[in-house]
Amino acid sequence: MISPGVFREFVPTHTLPPGDRAELAKSSHVITYQPGQVIFQRGEAATTVVYLVSGEVELVSERGTRRVAAATEEARHPLSGGAKYLNTATALRPSQLLFVDRDKMDVMLTWAQTGVVEVQELDSSEPGDWMSAMLCNPVFQRIPAANIAQVIASVEILQVAEGQTLINQGDTGDYYYVLTEGACEVLRREGDADHQQIDAFGPGRGFGEEALVSGEPRNASIRVTRAGSVARLSADDFRRLLRDPLLSTTTLDKLPAQVTLVDVRLPEEFGRGRLPGALNVPLRSLRGEAASMDKSRPLVVYCDTGRRSASAAFLFSERGFDVRLLKEGVSPEQMTES
Repeated sequence: MISPGVFREFVPTHTLPPGDRAELAKSSHVITYQPGQVIFQRGEAATTVVYLVSGEVELVSERGTRRVAAATEEARHPLSGGAKYLNTATALRPSQLLFVDRDKMDVMLTWAQTGVVEVQELDSSEPGDWMSAMLCNPVFQRIPAANIAQVIASVEILQVAEGQTLINQGDTGDYYYVLTEGACEVLRREGDADHQQIDAFGPGRGFGEEALVSGEPRNASIRVTRAGSVARLSADDFRRLLRDPLLSTTTLDKLPAQVTLVDVRLPEEFGRGRLPGALNVPLRSLRGEAASMDKSRPLVVYCDTGRRSASAAFLFSERGFDVRLLKEGVSPEQMTES
């Protein structure tokens, strides 16, 4: 297995925590090429993201020919992005190339950059009044009234005991929760280290939607620290009644007038190419930056695959934005270079 440390040298894998880098290393590999050997051909399906570890390569595309040498700023980025290779890559001298599973890397970036389980403040004067707490959330103010009635009819109220784990990191998402009484803590595990507390909260707060939106495993654990109760909504009901009505989609040729384009990739990725006029609000910092954004202007969010932007679209919706999603993402050839 390759050393997880190699991912610190490249964009955007340098942002992954140590545990995620170690996991990604298990499905990645390095291959050595001799001068004149073709690494990949333009137009081929790209199931991997390719980085130059050592040596020098030539990239040929419809835009022309360029050389990339290892240990340069250019080499920190993938040799070719998107679902298909946009270049033909050939080794100019003995070179080592790192091949990273594209889908797995994208899943881990979405998980890591979204951050820990979203814990949404639900202002409620009565801790046990779960119905009032849920209806204060902007999400419930933007879905059809019939859906709200169905949510109220569908939730289960459960008693929870001190020390009980409601969500395990790494598990598949199964429920969305609102804590109606008691207290909980958020725990995160990195690699082989023990769980560390990263947050704590009391009644009137929701959690667990992140995995239900992205379809990825839980990225933290939730444990009860003071006995109480929760209201929970099943994954199917959450998607049908909350997620799907909020995740409106659009396409580049049907963009609404007077919208703000929001690119939720990392600044390093954004700097390599973006849609004209787009604003960069990285998924990992969305919670902080959204507070200063204009809610009167509709948003259209995108990334390169649609996975990170789907999470971003829901998080924006939770904060009261009118948001649409470019569902399949934007390919590199659709972006303009900076």
